[in-house]
This record gives sequence, C-alpha cells and structure tokens, in this order.
Amino acid sequence: MYRQRFLYSLYRHTHWVRCAKFSPDGRLIVSCSEDKTIKIWDTTNKQCVNNFSDSVGFANFVDFNPSGTCIASAGSDQTVKVWDVRVNKLLQHYQVHSGGVNCISFHPSGNYLITASSDGTLKILDLLEGRLIYTLQGHTGPVFTVSFSKGGELFASGGADTQVLLWRTNFDELHCKGLTKRNLKRLHFDSPPHLLDIYPRTPHPHEEKVETVEINPKLEVIDLQISTPPVMDILSFDSTTTVSILEQRLTLTEDKLKDCLENQQKLFSAVQQKS
Repeated sequence: MYRQRFLYSLYRHTHWVRCAKFSPDGRLIVSCSEDKTIKIWDTTNKQCVNNFSDSVGFANFVDFNPSGTCIASAGSDQTVKVWDVRVNKLLQHYQVHSGGVNCISFHPSGNYLITASSDGTLKILDLLEGRLIYTLQGHTGPVFTVSFSKGGELFASGGADTQVLLWRTNFDELHCKGLTKRNLKRLHFDSPPHLLDIYPRTPHPHEEKVETVEINPKLEVIDLQISTPPVMDILSFDSTTTVSILEQRLTLTEDKLKDCLENQQKLFSAVQQKS
C-alpha cells in the first residue's frame, strides 16, 4: 500500500494560513493568510517568488484562473480582487457584498467569477465587462463555499443553513464559445505564467484609489455598473435552479428602465427649450 509522504514546508507567513491552491500547471502555489498577504510560491526551488499585501483586510480564499495567468482573492473586508501574476498588478477590485467574502470560483471559461459571502448571497461577476451581473439569494444564512462544475453548466453552494444548493447557469459551454468568439478582439490567450514573469519578489501594496464596482441598495436602478441588479430570491429548493428563466424578468425590467430614461430625456429637453 502506498504511503503518503511529507515533502517540505513553506515559511513566510506570520499568521494563520486560510487557503493554498496550485496553479493549473502545478508549478506555482498561491496562499493567503491572516497576516494580510497573498504569496506565490515556486514549487521547484521552494521559495516565495511574489508577495501581494493589503492594509485593510485579509483574504479568506484565493485561487488561480483556468489559464494560470491571474489569481482572485475573497476578502474579509467584503472585497473581491483579481491580480495578474505576470505583471504583479491589481486588475479588478469589486465591492459588491455587505459581508465578508468566504469563497470564489472561476468558471471554466475564465470569463466569470462567482462569490459566496457572509451576507447570505452569491454573486456572479462578468470579468470581461468588469461588472456584477447576478445576485442570487437561496441560503438563509452566510454562504461559506461555492464551486462550478467541471463543464461550468452547474455550480453548488453551501452555507450555515446546513444546505447544499445546486444551481444551473445560463452561460453553458456553447454560450461561452460564442461569447469568446465575439470578444476575440479584446482577448489574448497566453500560456501559463513563467517564473521569470513574476520576479522581482517585491511587495505589491494596494493603492487607495482603485476603481471599484459599488452597489447602492437604496437605488432602484438597473444600471449594473453603479446600482443593485435584481436580486433573485430562490424560494423552492429543487435539485437544480435555472438562472436563465429568471433572466427574462431582468430583460423586462431593463425595457422599463429604457422607457423611463427616454421620458426623462424628453422632459429635460422640454425644460431647456422653455428656459
């Protein structure tokens, strides 16, 4: 019988380590700790090759995207951040939750990221557009874990309410292929990062003024970039929940918003003419 064997330890964190994940090619490990740092490790020379630091909160969870070029972190400070490990740069910074973010999961296409939070919601982010597209409510308490299926057509979530919920996405494999084809001008498919791409080993502090996607729950506007998108409250916990059906309600709401904006423009033009 094959016995498990301890290989080595990686020492650089100064507080509890919350999460550690391999890169898709197995050459790197990313870890996050309550010391408010995220570290990238080289599995060949067993050294820390990069360090991302944060002065606000610590990351509860961290993972590589499917291509291995980026990492995403779920923050105790209610934020979600996406970093490019090739150029040591913070790419996207989302503030869409009202509680700590406990877990994240990349869609296999790499185009979407789903988050689970202590505020009891799941949120789906469109990484190509850099915006929140869905808020899902199915759990009756904090949500601690979420994960896409291998093909990306389903995802499962688990929370403090003792439930595991299974969801069906509306961006299945065929949809993702079409989306990728339409966005070829904005996309480039890079090979996994080489270790030389992420040197030198210098800290990467956050700048205070970074672009954020802030959601104001007091505004009943459906501009997904600056306000709260429709909350989908799942009342019946069937084995699968189809998000695409609920998308029809979003389309109707967007049509109403468009009519409202057109009426406001007409009123504004009329006032200008009178003055």
